[in-house]
Amino acid sequence: MQTNQINKESIQAAAAELRRFRRGRSAFESRVKEEEEFFRLRVSPKVHKNTEGESFAPRSAWLLNTVLQKHADMMENMPSALCLPREPQDEQDASALSAILPVVLERNNFEGTYAENMWFKLKHGVCAYGVFWNNDMENGLGDIDVRSVDVRSLYWQSGVRSLQDSRSVYYVQVMPEEEVRAAFPHYDGSGATASSLGYANTEGEMLAVVDWYYKKRNKAGRTVLHYCKFTGDCLLFASENDPAYENGWYEHGQYPFVLDVLYPMEGECGGFGIIALARDPQLYIDRMDRNLLEYMDWATRVRYLCKRNTGMSESEFSDLSRRIVEVDGDLDEDRVRQITVAGLDPFWLELKEAKIAELKETTANRDVLQGVPDGGVTAASAILALQEAGNKTMRDMVAASYRSFVQLVRLIIECVRQFYTEQRCFRILGSDGGYHYLSWSNATMTDQHIGTLPDGTECCRRPVFDIDVRAEKKDPYTRLSHNEMMMELYRMGVFAEQNTASSGILLENMEFSGVARVRNRVAALSSGEEHD
Repeated sequence: MQTNQINKESIQAAAAELRRFRRGRSAFESRVKEEEEFFRLRVSPKVHKNTEGESFAPRSAWLLNTVLQKHADMMENMPSALCLPREPQDEQDASALSAILPVVLERNNFEGTYAENMWFKLKHGVCAYGVFWNNDMENGLGDIDVRSVDVRSLYWQSGVRSLQDSRSVYYVQVMPEEEVRAAFPHYDGSGATASSLGYANTEGEMLAVVDWYYKKRNKAGRTVLHYCKFTGDCLLFASENDPAYENGWYEHGQYPFVLDVLYPMEGECGGFGIIALARDPQLYIDRMDRNLLEYMDWATRVRYLCKRNTGMSESEFSDLSRRIVEVDGDLDEDRVRQITVAGLDPFWLELKEAKIAELKETTANRDVLQGVPDGGVTAASAILALQEAGNKTMRDMVAASYRSFVQLVRLIIECVRQFYTEQRCFRILGSDGGYHYLSWSNATMTDQHIGTLPDGTECCRRPVFDIDVRAEKKDPYTRLSHNEMMMELYRMGVFAEQNTASSGILLENMEFSGVARVRNRVAALSSGEEHD
């Protein structure tokens, strides 16, 4: 009979560790709250005041526009994955995985998840994905569940550079008590309410349910991942207490979370976002707008200085419907004088433009990147060349997201290796635009026996795959440039059968999307296969 390793004392120790992790994250949570409020102020109809009590009635949207543009760029560069085998015998599995991965992501509405995470990442500097196995999906057959994870509910050890280096990871979810009772009949009612742990905006009897992931060595000396679910002092589930999970909850041994960081900070897993970077320039721009509009208000209102004994009725003077205004005595410029405001020095307008330019430059949101012609350039190819030349920062952001996407895909592949034990049918989109069906399981992806050592130790090999991440660019300039290049290659005779030898040399030294297909077709022309 196995002894329960996780008990009430273990839960209390984990809860204490969770509280320490939360205290270490307090600054991040406060910053997210402030940045979210600042982001919302850009579209709020109310007049808000700063710390000095000054009203910022005008609020320009330069910073909001930066976030919108960067989000659009990230969506245009949404990643897709291709699996590459490391050994010849794994080519069939690599081809199947390359076809299956888009289906798994589409079933999980990954485009929506990616869009949601990019909003949070751009605003606050970090977002999180979760890759789980969900037994309730596919009518009880189970499937891979890829979803966005609220970073504010995900806690890890302070001071680690990688999430996988944390000694534990906690994910806190707020759930109705009746839902917990339905899922875990042994729940004894000792759960912790969400409000008692500081989680606001909850209604009714909501419980804070904690998913606790931790790594531990098993009897064979291998580090495995275990999973425990609890609320308050009540243990709901613990994989370490179940002999069926001797190899851990997930056999890949990694925390099922992936962080995607925008601007990293030394010694931390998280980072900071565009709002933290450009908040002060935006506030200065708004302050200048307020002052300039106030000055305009003073300069455009017709106002007068009038002595008290002028003998003129103010109400009659301000009544524009009166043709004649009667006064007592004589009037001259000494008694009634119009207030004039000196003209505005152009320097202040130039200073405002300089602040706007600073915000654009700091956030790499230059006009040419939004398709605005620079210096009279109007040709599509020239605009594209300028965009690519000035888009280094965006490419770096995209590359960081691709590195996180590689980690996410590896977790998906490992879940496929562990859980796809039965044949599943997938509808696959072929290269010709038509559909075909693929039946596949993990039978050839699991450990394969290749021999036995003299000491009796069994040797096994496990298929390993490399991940090639690519983007499907959707902007019209890229498509136009690609089409123009292909037409130019056609006019040069690259696809003519008599030029295939020289065309092969040319294509071998070119880099563009789909070049491999073009090389194969030209090679087929050279060998005469096109006529078969």
